[in-house]
Amino acid sequence: MALFSRRKKSVDDAVATTTDAVEPDVSETDVSATEAAADAPAEAPAIGISVQAFRGVGAEAGPEVALPEPETATPAPRPAQASPSAQPAPPAAPQERRLPLASALPPEQTETVAGMKDNVLLREALTEIEAGATNDQLLGVMRQALQGHLYIRVNGDARAQISEGKPLSVAVVRDSEDRQFMLAFSSARAVRDSVQLEADPAATSAVAQPVTSVLQQVVSGEFAGLIVDNASAPHRVVFPTELLQKTLDQADVDMTVKTILAAPREQDSAVKVGEALASKRMWVAVNDGSGTGQVGIAEAQTADGRRFLQLFSHPLEVIALGRGDRPLPFEPSQLAKVLTSHSEMAGVIVDSAGPSIVVERDALTPVLVLAVDLDE
Repeated sequence: MALFSRRKKSVDDAVATTTDAVEPDVSETDVSATEAAADAPAEAPAIGISVQAFRGVGAEAGPEVALPEPETATPAPRPAQASPSAQPAPPAAPQERRLPLASALPPEQTETVAGMKDNVLLREALTEIEAGATNDQLLGVMRQALQGHLYIRVNGDARAQISEGKPLSVAVVRDSEDRQFMLAFSSARAVRDSVQLEADPAATSAVAQPVTSVLQQVVSGEFAGLIVDNASAPHRVVFPTELLQKTLDQADVDMTVKTILAAPREQDSAVKVGEALASKRMWVAVNDGSGTGQVGIAEAQTADGRRFLQLFSHPLEVIALGRGDRPLPFEPSQLAKVLTSHSEMAGVIVDSAGPSIVVERDALTPVLVLAVDLDE
């Protein structure tokens, strides 16, 4: 927790936005979000949003979904779109990367203000956002926001408010229509930059909270949306409440797998993921690559021919790859059946858009045990 100086500012000057209604070309998902623009006039945030359920979300992922046949040749380790038929799928044309992706390993932890850890993944994703960002890019930032923590601004001393049992006086901005937007930040420096826009010496506290907690506050409160890094234009975004609600509906409230993947790798990281997969619903990427109507699940194949099932912690992880796949929910029992019925499967790769992790078969014992229980 840290204290900053602030002054009151006209609510119409606090944030200005423009609507960028670009039709996304990913997984038949239609999301129109609003991005804060650096040079926009001081006017009401204009949020236009049309949220359609990520196609396939909520559907039953039945056993009729077939695993792909192995490809005949793979020159190097790479993600491979599954072919639902026995014939190898023709190589796909390279697609432009539209969303902020990340490396396989989590980034090094940084503190732009001493003692206050940054949400590095979110901060780095925001650096790829410019004025006029597409919906695809905004969804990519939303993906990276779903791990770690966010900072919120509290008017006054948050420690004192907590000790007195009072609700936190969270900093918000309002537009000319009196819509209320909550503020959140990827780092303490972003909080400081926001405070420095103001000159009132009254104290402001910065409090770190889990991302899901912040999103739930927005959804359950009377907020029109969440503004992330409001003073960092053009590297700032506005997420409408409808999008946050849809995102939370499809997320693990504890973010168990994402938390492990975002943390520095330890010797038992893969084991921890294997344990989590035995109890947490995941997602798979499916596609009708042959046009026959037979659906296949995406896998990855290494140069030495080993096959890994691709798993995803959230539908946005599937969409981030830009392959046009449909995310489909996958329960631990379904994963257990796939692994036991396909003994040649070497393991799974989780969240291949990054940070990702490969979990080999020997670390998936908790999942394989489920198949034994189902047979009894």
